[in-house]
Amino acid sequence: MSKPWLNLLMLLGSVGVGLAGLWLLLETQSGLVQAKEGMPTGPIHFLVHRPAAAEFNISISQVISSGFVRPVQVTHAGDGSNRLFVVEQYGRIRIVNSPVVTPFLDIRGIVRSPEDSGGGSEEGLLSVAFHPNYESNRFFYIYYTNTSGNLVIARYTASSTNPNLADPTSAQPILTIPHPTHSNHNGGQLMFGPLDGYLYIGTGDGGSGGDPDENAQNKNVLLGKMLRIDVNNGSPYAIPPDNPFAGATAGADEIWAIGVRNPWRFSFDRGDSGGGGRGDMYIGDVGQGQWEEISYQAAGTPGGVNFGWDCREGRHNFEPGNCSSGVTLTDPIAEYSHSLGASVTGGYVYRGSLYPALFGYYFYADYGSGRIWSMTKTGSNSWSTPEQEYGPPSSTFSVSAFGEDEQGELYLLDYFGGTIRRLADANGPQPNLSTSTKSASTAHADPGETVTYTIRINNTGGLSNQTAFLTDTIPAGLTYVPGSLVATAGTVDSSQPPLLRWQGPLSPATTITLTYRVTVNAGAAGSFVNQARLTSSGLSPVTLSEAIFAPRPALFTGVEDFFFPGTQPNQLTDTIPDPASCDVCHTAPIYDKWRGSMMAQSGRDPLLWAALAVANSDAGDAGEYCLRCHTPKGWFEGRSHPADGSALQSSDIHAGVTCEICHRMVDPIASTNDQAVNFDDDIRAAITPFLPSGHVGSAMLILDPQDRRRGPFVLTGIPHTAFRTDFLGQSTNAVAESRLCGSCHNVDNPTLSWDGSRYWPNDNGLAAPSFAKGELFPIERTYDEWLNSTYAATGVFAPQFAGAKPNGMVSSCQDCHMRRTTGKAAEDSFNPVNRDCTAAGCLPEHDLAGGNTWVPQILQDPRWRLNSASDSAKLNTTILRAREMLQKAATISVTLTSAGANKIATVRVTNQTGHKLPTGYPEGRRIWLNLRAYDGDNNLIFESGAYNPATGVLTEDPAIKIYEAKQGMSSDLATLLQMPENANQPTFHFVLNNIILKDNRIPPRGFTASALNQRGLAPVDASYAAGQHWDDTAYTLPAETVRVVATLYYQTASKEYIDFLRTKGGVDGMALGTLWDTSKSPPEVMASVAEPPLPYYLPLIFKQK
Repeated sequence: MSKPWLNLLMLLGSVGVGLAGLWLLLETQSGLVQAKEGMPTGPIHFLVHRPAAAEFNISISQVISSGFVRPVQVTHAGDGSNRLFVVEQYGRIRIVNSPVVTPFLDIRGIVRSPEDSGGGSEEGLLSVAFHPNYESNRFFYIYYTNTSGNLVIARYTASSTNPNLADPTSAQPILTIPHPTHSNHNGGQLMFGPLDGYLYIGTGDGGSGGDPDENAQNKNVLLGKMLRIDVNNGSPYAIPPDNPFAGATAGADEIWAIGVRNPWRFSFDRGDSGGGGRGDMYIGDVGQGQWEEISYQAAGTPGGVNFGWDCREGRHNFEPGNCSSGVTLTDPIAEYSHSLGASVTGGYVYRGSLYPALFGYYFYADYGSGRIWSMTKTGSNSWSTPEQEYGPPSSTFSVSAFGEDEQGELYLLDYFGGTIRRLADANGPQPNLSTSTKSASTAHADPGETVTYTIRINNTGGLSNQTAFLTDTIPAGLTYVPGSLVATAGTVDSSQPPLLRWQGPLSPATTITLTYRVTVNAGAAGSFVNQARLTSSGLSPVTLSEAIFAPRPALFTGVEDFFFPGTQPNQLTDTIPDPASCDVCHTAPIYDKWRGSMMAQSGRDPLLWAALAVANSDAGDAGEYCLRCHTPKGWFEGRSHPADGSALQSSDIHAGVTCEICHRMVDPIASTNDQAVNFDDDIRAAITPFLPSGHVGSAMLILDPQDRRRGPFVLTGIPHTAFRTDFLGQSTNAVAESRLCGSCHNVDNPTLSWDGSRYWPNDNGLAAPSFAKGELFPIERTYDEWLNSTYAATGVFAPQFAGAKPNGMVSSCQDCHMRRTTGKAAEDSFNPVNRDCTAAGCLPEHDLAGGNTWVPQILQDPRWRLNSASDSAKLNTTILRAREMLQKAATISVTLTSAGANKIATVRVTNQTGHKLPTGYPEGRRIWLNLRAYDGDNNLIFESGAYNPATGVLTEDPAIKIYEAKQGMSSDLATLLQMPENANQPTFHFVLNNIILKDNRIPPRGFTASALNQRGLAPVDASYAAGQHWDDTAYTLPAETVRVVATLYYQTASKEYIDFLRTKGGVDGMALGTLWDTSKSPPEVMASVAEPPLPYYLPLIFKQK
């Protein structure tokens, strides 16, 4: 072969150009090369080092969105909406309209993917391409493998009424390509050419290895090709007249280029402002066993290019005999060996504006190693040397695809991690829109009222003269007032309500104000979440949300209506320190277990924030009462007003029910063993009015104003002093110890007092006339349940809860919920006592374990604004501990007997806890029995309590047994509140409910007849005898029943409760609904039993038979 580069080297030397100065690598790196000796040679392409001015530092740490399953493409629709569309390989397309992710199209029923039996790892829904005129015609095209493994291109149409949904019935097949033999090498990319508007399709060579069917060089088959079709003409498409084989005898008309192995991802350069580079095509072609390559075709050049496979792999001969003499092959512009990776992922040329140093660079990656490279054109026929920008050991990602947004900013997908990540220059200028806001002129409005929204876009960072785009879709229930959208800068567009748009400059240190008005529609009720989405080239989308509630509440309340006795806000002399200070000394069983507990996470709980929004909408300032328990640091330090929590500091949220809330607490009842008695008496004396005698709860807490701590032991000096008290004791006085827990785990409604015959609203603007037991409507009675049980009276032998306690006895709340173990509570440097569970007592683990397995799970989801993802390991430990507690909380047995023409199965559920089963706030938590009956052929012939995990729906059949508490409004109160539809119906309006409609929860052992008659403890719609701590349920079954399986399930939050919060809980309610859609509070198995007994049985709620 001739070596023209040698002549050039000699020329450079003759004119004194040193290679050390230019560091030019001159090779036949791309260009046209000979397939065999004697074939024509094309132009030479040069590789040079990156231009000196282009210094950047690639970062992919910013997660734009997460929670995707096998994501393989991220793209945009080009319709000005600035939405991102993510293709999930197993058959879904989802929209990212930050922070909300919503479904767009689901074709799982017609796709074969890795999720399916027999599906290959490269099969599935592979890509989507939006028509250049999508904004007007709503056409988009998808590429997938059907259930036969063939490649299908189909056109769909977006809904005419909802731009965020595709019409699943609109499918129009465009092209089906047989792919009969192997499941791999399907290609997968669709893209419209930016210059010609034609649809380009990249197909693989048909699979296996080495192209055994010789498809890539066969011009008569469509596999191993780049195809090009005209979807704007013909039926279902036309052939562009300049396709290389159009109308020819040999060669398929659709072919644009041949000789590709598996062009998994290709792209077109959108070009610079002068059009330079526009339409250049870059192809990431996955190699065989040694080389991965990036191929290239310049815009405006004719079709018919042969990229070489399988004659060559990269720039190296593979099976050269498959290309006849005289065939011109085009080598890649870049390649790398399998020492650096194993599967190339083609990328894009960066044409965004946020990171100027990246402009014009092409980025690509390797799926296997996670390496990312960059290169750029340095002339019409030359590129810079590819430079690795990211890779091991930093890289832990499998980059399945790159993608562009409408502004040309780049993203990449982590296939197994399920995340979209921004490709950014860590050295680039950054905007700061964190102080931008959206507000409404009122939080509550009646139908017919007009509400004004104000959006303030504040950029306190960089991006001089950057153009930003804002979209705001007014939710159903509100109507835009025509002509009301105005802005202090930029341009507005309200021509397509409910969609409002704005675009304008995003200059540094500027504020732009937008306002518009809406009218509340007749009959509107609930919360109406209005979200504005702000995007800019390279900018992480910013979502500004605001909710209004309709109608206005009929119960007019203020902070004074939610008063309870105890230490009040701003009465502490010493503030409450951050709990992290306790971590300095205390060991893992103390701080680490607490950090993962729901006590520590109480201020982050999305159920709290959605319910708080409902409470505030039902009764003004009701949320202040919620914050008293869930963010006590902020409440005591005077930051619980406004009642929506907007004045809380991040430290208040992070602290949850922090260490000092318990360890500075003063027992309302004086104790002779209280070593802090001298000042505790004074503290109690200063509380006016004092706590009611014989009743605790509702966060009626007395805190030491000074930082004087209490516990089970005396501590003097460094690092702090502590006083021993029964209240914070251990195994000395169960009632005193549990009374501390009861301070929050009895909950009354302070706005509803007993008037002799009913619970009825107090006079507005006044505290309740009495706080004594039974005088206020009882929402939760967990402490009183325990107080009336055998656990409180004498203790119970329950080794399953006793931990390391040698006698197996449990009595106080803490005995069960703070498992006793051995060890030290502080680091050795402080010379702590070794708790041996004998002479020195036990070490209580501070996990405060309950039965909540779902909230610790969703707290790890980065989509939640108050997520605790950094605590994931600790939260996962909490989930396991909660699951363990649930499996100890109840036992079940079943008998199967004959009864005439039927069989009778009787299931007994026995409560092993010290409170009702289940206990707690009646917020959708529930326990139910699932009973399945089978005939002699093992056919399921009866089921009660069937649950659908896909929808979260529990089928309430006639025989179902659900243990739960339900509350509602009496008909007279519903009339007073102008909510007649809720009369005597279960509701989740906890601040308004004044009657108990159902409470069939199983009492703990030891309940007396007196306890069973107390308001708040008495069963409703159920009957239990004194001392009965079990419940029997009889099922009438078909005579052919030979075996039954009974399973007891617990669920943290029901679908009904989540749907209520989704529609009435404002912004956080909508976010909670999105979290539910992903995980649906999966039921937990508490116990399971079969009759006749089975040698083993694993109850799987997800298995339907």
